[in-house]
Amino acid sequence: MARKADVALQAKILQVGFVVVFIAVVMYSVRSLMFGSGMLVKLVALGLISAAIVIALDERYWLFSILLFGFSSTLPVVKFTGAELGSIILIATFFVRMALRRDIFVFRSKRLIWAALPFLAWMCLVWSMNPVGMNIFGSSSIGGRFYLKVILAFSAMVCLFFIPFSDKDCKHATVTFVMGNVLFVFRSVLVGEQDQFGAPMATHYQYAHLYYVAMFFLCRYSAADILSRFWVFLGFLTTFGLTVFSGNRHSVGEAVLCGATVPFLLKRDRLRTLVLMGFVAFFLAVVVSGQGRLWDLPYSIQRSMSFLPGKWDYRLDEYGFNDNFRATLRMYAREHIAENPWFGDQGFSMDTEEMAWTYSQTVNTGDIYSLHILSRNWHNVWLGMAADFGIPLSVAWALFSGAVLVFGLRDCRAFPPGSWRETAFIYFFMLCAVSFVDFFYAGGHTAKTPERWFVWVGLMAAACVGREEERRIMARRGMPEA
Repeated sequence: MARKADVALQAKILQVGFVVVFIAVVMYSVRSLMFGSGMLVKLVALGLISAAIVIALDERYWLFSILLFGFSSTLPVVKFTGAELGSIILIATFFVRMALRRDIFVFRSKRLIWAALPFLAWMCLVWSMNPVGMNIFGSSSIGGRFYLKVILAFSAMVCLFFIPFSDKDCKHATVTFVMGNVLFVFRSVLVGEQDQFGAPMATHYQYAHLYYVAMFFLCRYSAADILSRFWVFLGFLTTFGLTVFSGNRHSVGEAVLCGATVPFLLKRDRLRTLVLMGFVAFFLAVVVSGQGRLWDLPYSIQRSMSFLPGKWDYRLDEYGFNDNFRATLRMYAREHIAENPWFGDQGFSMDTEEMAWTYSQTVNTGDIYSLHILSRNWHNVWLGMAADFGIPLSVAWALFSGAVLVFGLRDCRAFPPGSWRETAFIYFFMLCAVSFVDFFYAGGHTAKTPERWFVWVGLMAAACVGREEERRIMARRGMPEA
């Protein structure tokens, strides 16, 4: 027994050493490329802290990365976003544990990975044709940093394809992701966020990320459960209400679309959902018809509902549903595509002098269009990707997103009803599905869109891998399926 304990302790020590070195080296290398080489002590310290956390979590080391995936803000010290740091930690720990033979890895299918490769290959091809480093104005969101986001997220997705989640793992993964978003909102409200011009953002806008929490309630509980369970009802009402209060229309729209879709995908509680939707529609009609006549809703709530006909605040003429902001962005995108339909605007590698001039003009004049073009936030994913990388990248993304939608629709009812495995799968699938609808109007960042999707798809696959592994174990033992 003592010998076995010594061997286990040695393996633990070796794992700690490998994880610390791997994480510190990767982070130091990337950080040096972007911001210089004066961060070694801080990065080693962060590597030690990260290693301690993943070692303490043991076989559930991926929970730390999932928490960071939910916390999408830029982190202090290293200036990585949560998704970037989470991907680095997940990849490093995965390969260390594989080298030490600490886990049994199960691989589900290669189809979705193969479907994503044309997208990644074309993006890297354009990068090789127009190389750009990581250090562009010392920024965390311009130039080669965008390539890093996508490559790290893709690698994290591949790792998740090998990790089997049990039903309890699915519960922990989903709740941890939700808590990451809650922490992000808490930090944004407490500390404050700034817009691209350095001005403080309105506090109400920082509640927009709570739609991730509202969608969790809609994927986990039926309409009857939400109405009959006090704490569930209070949690959903609070998170969805604050989402509406945020004034972010696409967040409200995605939560509503999720609630209207999940019961029909799972073929459960459909009649009650329809009745509830009827009551909500009636209530909304009363609120909108009385707005500006009998009462005046807060400006941010009016903004959330400004896609509906109504008597809205005059300030919404500039920001409302019929504004020309997205139409202007689409016009600029088409101009980029017409100039070079194969490679667009050469990826994330605009000429440094041109970028400096554009950024200077944006800050000095407040030209919001130039700012969004510079940051690759086109508000239409298809035109945006084609404008940045050419039409082939939009086609490649359509191939991958189509494969994901087929995968989700085919497997969404393959799990025990009410299980956490079903909740995890349908939740991350709905995050993909509702944002896919959003791609055509409000969504569409060339780098951040695939970064999010790769992580969500990896978590969907992990739930499926665990289910297939359970089936194999039950079949070997001659037990019926759960």
